[in-house]
Amino acid sequence: MNDVQRLSLPETVPPGIEVWLLKLNLQAPISNSDFLLLNECERAHALRFHTHADQVRSTATRAALRRLLVTKVAMPPSKLNFLTNNFGKPYLQGAADIDFNVSHAGEHAVIAISTNGQIGVDIEDCDRQLDVRALSEYVFTHIERRCAIETTEDFIKHWVAKEAVLKAIGVGISEHLQFVSVLPDNKEGYRVTCNYPEWEGIKVWSIKVPDRYAAALAVHAS
Repeated sequence: MNDVQRLSLPETVPPGIEVWLLKLNLQAPISNSDFLLLNECERAHALRFHTHADQVRSTATRAALRRLLVTKVAMPPSKLNFLTNNFGKPYLQGAADIDFNVSHAGEHAVIAISTNGQIGVDIEDCDRQLDVRALSEYVFTHIERRCAIETTEDFIKHWVAKEAVLKAIGVGISEHLQFVSVLPDNKEGYRVTCNYPEWEGIKVWSIKVPDRYAAALAVHAS
């Protein structure tokens, strides 16, 4: 059984934003009720994963997204139709005033839903070893590299904020890493500087998730 709970967000997050945490049981069989809720393409996508854990993760997260979105639209969860933009960011057909974003890592997934602008969310597992110096050269701008990014945890906390920003914008992440800088501003928030005027106004916050994980939420308010 997978548990879903709504997360508390920083007070400065605008109204109309929800983030939900999904606790995944990756050893359990794929839930039949979850699987039947998906459309044919989603089922095929889930079953293409080689490991059982990834199949459960894909199925459970998409099913939870469908169940949460029906609280915003007047149709059954099985009838929701998703499309993608040119960079692969999904959106809900026929609901231009609703945006959503999903991320998962390890035994957790986060689902963000917005009725107040474009949204991005990311979660990562901090319990792993990374070549922080080498990755920072590729991932971060020269301005970001001035920050004290020395440990794996530092790197991941900064990375989730940057990825959330790029997901909120809805562009390809790897192609645009050097076009935006995300800099620590206070305990929960970040300051974003970017190359394009149309990207201005994006806000990003750290959000509280279970120990060993880091997560961030970005909003490009309308």
